Amino acid sequence: MTAPLSRSTILLQTAGSEVVVDRGAASLGSFRYLLNVRAGEGFVSFWKGNGASILQKMATTGSNYVVYEHVKNAMRPFWRSEVDVGFGVRVAAGVLAGGLNITLAYPLDIARTNISRGAEWASILPTLKSLYRHHGPTFLSRGLLTTQLCQGLNVGLHFGVYETLNTSTYFRAGVANTRDNRAPRSSFLHSMLCGAAAGLVASSIVQPLDLIRRRQQLKGSTDADKWFFQVANRILKKDGLPGLYRGILPELVKVCLFPASGVNFYVYELVRQDIFGERSGVR
Repeated sequence: MTAPLSRSTILLQTAGSEVVVDRGAASLGSFRYLLNVRAGEGFVSFWKGNGASILQKMATTGSNYVVYEHVKNAMRPFWRSEVDVGFGVRVAAGVLAGGLNITLAYPLDIARTNISRGAEWASILPTLKSLYRHHGPTFLSRGLLTTQLCQGLNVGLHFGVYETLNTSTYFRAGVANTRDNRAPRSSFLHSMLCGAAAGLVASSIVQPLDLIRRRQQLKGSTDADKWFFQVANRILKKDGLPGLYRGILPELVKVCLFPASGVNFYVYELVRQDIFGERSGVR
């Protein structure tokens, strides 16, 4: 459902970054630029890269929860109290989980970026073979450090903001044992609201990192072989601070109007409690 918004974000983030691109396209307003893409490639083209995206999510989303729970419990000495994990520990556990899991699925992330940016439809394996043929095995390191930081911080903020809001007395008014973070989890609407808030905060903070990593991953990009600070400095000199936030609008629409993080958290809680009959544990 959110694939068109995801590809719109990637298109706007990488517009004008390729060596061979028509740079005039990058000077168009965001909406006009996307209209040009629709006119040239068709509306269905906004699902380019969605297969790689789904595989990546399948490979990382579940393991994010597993790693997060184990790291969070291992950090028990740093909890605020026996029934309050604390925002800092939640973020730290999420950062480690997100950074580790995106590393394992990184080839899919690189394939998704290049398929989404391409003018023609392409499959995952041919895309990876082409990248290997042009760059050798080092293509797997293109943008990896930036991606680890970006996705680690993104997952960490999602867990931190969502779980802190979810266990807040103010947000859980009317729920039994609101001061006990082992209490039954919130309603679907509550999860959607907390998820939207988490997505808004996380996406707003990591958007510059996300833009830079996409440009580092892209085949033929002038930023592919540059370090993070070099890319950021070039963008700031050329476009100022707004240049680091290209593509933020469709991303915010995706996380706020289609709160995927809220759905993920709610389904996770539903499976643990209603299907397996377990309590969620201290959050």
